[in-house]
Amino acid sequence: MRLFRDNAEESPRARIELIPMIDIMFFLLVVFIFISISLIKLNGVTVDLPKAADHPLKRQPKIVNISIDEDGHLFFEKDPVNRTDLRNRLLALSADKSARYEIIISGDKDSHLQRLVDVMDLTNTLGFSNVSIRTGEGH
Repeated sequence: MRLFRDNAEESPRARIELIPMIDIMFFLLVVFIFISISLIKLNGVTVDLPKAADHPLKRQPKIVNISIDEDGHLFFEKDPVNRTDLRNRLLALSADKSARYEIIISGDKDSHLQRLVDVMDLTNTLGFSNVSIRTGEGH
């Protein structure tokens, strides 16, 4: 029994050619895409649509200023208020669902940090999401 052949004439081996197979796959992909595009149905009648402005209309937020002086007194806009009055005024603003508000808190640098945190907590509790802290220019 011989395991190896001595002659150089071996039978040809079968080979799978990859490049023609890749070409066929790309052709099938393109055909599938074109058929898919042609099957899309447009519901409705073709019309010439009117043109609109390029920029969407944006509602500008109304700015509300809350200030805290160095003694911890609160001011809504320029009116002095206590915590209950501030809560009532912010509740009145949050009841108006048609307007957007941007709340800017200005605190004196010598005021207590707890007062600022209380005001921010109140605005967060009432649902205001656009709250900023105003700062001065740095040195």
